[in-house]
Amino acid sequence: MGNLLRADFFRLWRSKSFWACMIFQVGTGAFVPVSCYLYELRHPIPYSQHLDAEFLNFIPFVCILFALFCALFIGTDYSDGSVRNKLVVGHRRWEIYFSHLVTCTVACLLMCVGYLLPYLAVGTPLFGPLETDMGTVLAYLGATLVLTVALASLYTMLAMLIPNRTVSAVVALVLSFGLLISGSYLYSYLNYPPTYTQVTYNSVSGELEEQEAPYPFYLEGTKREIFQLLCDVTPGGQIMQCVVWDAPNLPLLPVYSAALTVVTTGVGLWGFRRKDLN
Repeated sequence: MGNLLRADFFRLWRSKSFWACMIFQVGTGAFVPVSCYLYELRHPIPYSQHLDAEFLNFIPFVCILFALFCALFIGTDYSDGSVRNKLVVGHRRWEIYFSHLVTCTVACLLMCVGYLLPYLAVGTPLFGPLETDMGTVLAYLGATLVLTVALASLYTMLAMLIPNRTVSAVVALVLSFGLLISGSYLYSYLNYPPTYTQVTYNSVSGELEEQEAPYPFYLEGTKREIFQLLCDVTPGGQIMQCVVWDAPNLPLLPVYSAALTVVTTGVGLWGFRRKDLN
């Protein structure tokens, strides 16, 4: 296992896809606060009044980057015949699987750090320190990092079960966009207001009248609880809640992410052990 990890981390260090993702993350982390600051200088109404606004905005981007990286990194191992060679020299399948899982997880966590450090380094002199209390920041950041592990586990499972890296990358990208779209759908339904202002014309007085009317898409009761549960359980729903700092069940999000990690790792390991690699 140790030899496999050393070999995978050596490959990671020389991986062009990994460094391309890291460069993108570092560049984005430095660019976002500068662009927000320049926007504020050009417009009287500030776009981002404090550093917190864009602090967790990297999560939707890394969801897509993780999908690409895991597919390319593990797919290269298949295309080069390295997976078969590892089995020939006596490594067990669970060791190979966990070696890839650990390597991809570390790489994904580094991509998150690659955004956060430049963002804070550039944004703090421009906007000042984070205004949200440190306990809340750490809670959301912890939920985000556990979610990162869950996404790495999910994409590792796909890459280990689909040996063709092109097909694996396409499937992972479609899944990542599906997660983001479904999460946006769930979160938007949970945030519809209970009422809206309706403007009607009074033919008697000849004036326009405003009155509050119930919003047709507002969720109540059991239906709202189901949507909230789906938003909490699914990675896409967690992403949307963390980005806007609006997770009513924040302590449960890492639990759901950890459960997803266990399930995807178990399914991936079971599938890889049964896979014909000849």
